[in-house]
Amino acid sequence: MCPAVCVGSLVADRPLQGALHVGELITFHPPNVYSETYTHQVSKIFANGMIQTRGIGNPTHDPWLITRSEIVGVGVFSVWGIGWIFKALPMLAVGVLLWVLARPLLAQKTRRAWDRGWMTVLAVVPLWMLHPLMLAVVKSSAPDRSHPNWQRDTVVNTGILPISVRAPGGQVADHLSTTGVAHVAGPTNSSGYLVLHETVSLYWWGWTLLALVVAAPLAGYLWHIWRGNEAVDLSGKAELGAALVPI
Repeated sequence: MCPAVCVGSLVADRPLQGALHVGELITFHPPNVYSETYTHQVSKIFANGMIQTRGIGNPTHDPWLITRSEIVGVGVFSVWGIGWIFKALPMLAVGVLLWVLARPLLAQKTRRAWDRGWMTVLAVVPLWMLHPLMLAVVKSSAPDRSHPNWQRDTVVNTGILPISVRAPGGQVADHLSTTGVAHVAGPTNSSGYLVLHETVSLYWWGWTLLALVVAAPLAGYLWHIWRGNEAVDLSGKAELGAALVPI
């Protein structure tokens, strides 16, 4: 569905009421598969009421026809990126539960270190499992007529950060913003496939901001240590001064 509604977007639906029109965005279950849910576009409505759907980013129609009874709702609006938070909620809920249950069993002096470590785990695990920051998806592939044994891929960035997509020995798409689409061509490997490499692609100010965000917890930790040592030193000087006052 990217770039219109990319992976990780939150889609708000309303109940189906009245007539359905070609081009509308609907959320539905495939025929007899109620464990799966898709949000695709209505591509055709047949005279007998059957509905054909297609992902906006897909070159072909879905391999099924659905009825009105299988439609969950009609899309009203979508919010980019928010869906990642909802998708991570089950992992976060389990993590918070384990955190809360284990904390009373720890010694008082180790709880602060436990809190910092567990908060890091809660942030890193969803990023590692879901890949919301950097994720390129190939929409279509075709032979590159201008170069023998080359292939041209249409790539969309469904991640949050801008990326660079590179074909070894071929072309490079730099600073591909989120929901952005690029065409990358390069030589195919021995199996006949074009291998693409993706990396984070930020401008200098983006890397500076990222460095500040990464360094913020360490800076805060060092600040608290310095403030704590300062308090100890001041209290020690106060006690020494009181001892030197003559009676």
